[in-house]
Amino acid sequence: MARRHPVDTPGGAPGSGPRARTVVAVLALVLTAGVSGSATARPDVPTEASHPPVGTAPRPAPPTSGPQAAPAPPAPPQHLAVRAVDSGTVRLSWEPPAGPDGGSAVATYQVFQQGTATPVAEVGADTLETEITGLEPGISYTFTVRAVDAAGHASPDSPRADVTLPGRG
Repeated sequence: MARRHPVDTPGGAPGSGPRARTVVAVLALVLTAGVSGSATARPDVPTEASHPPVGTAPRPAPPTSGPQAAPAPPAPPQHLAVRAVDSGTVRLSWEPPAGPDGGSAVATYQVFQQGTATPVAEVGADTLETEITGLEPGISYTFTVRAVDAAGHASPDSPRADVTLPGRG
């Protein structure tokens, strides 16, 4: 014998039995209560008053404070010095930016060689010197250093420092 679905009635169409009518009645009650608001309120269920009407945009939250100014970039490093180590290497050294009014805190220093758009060296904030290798003997070079904060804001260039490497000899 074929087993019938509990919602079906013998000889009737599927979904026409007493259980189906009960499900439809409960669904109608839920939908009616949600539209009219006459159902008993439950604290864990949002009410119509807690949501804006359909088709309206929520109101923006009031600003908590005025516009925030972006932090100033660090001030440039000071007293950049460069000296030849050998015919293909230079050593640069500098001092950190001046005092507390020198802008934001330094995260790294970037070393630039004149004519380059990308740094030839980058060191941490606690390092105040670096060596640049692979340079051509007998050539003059100019370097600058920039201080960069954690947000990536760079200082203006430090004053330039020039060096001429000795020729091979």
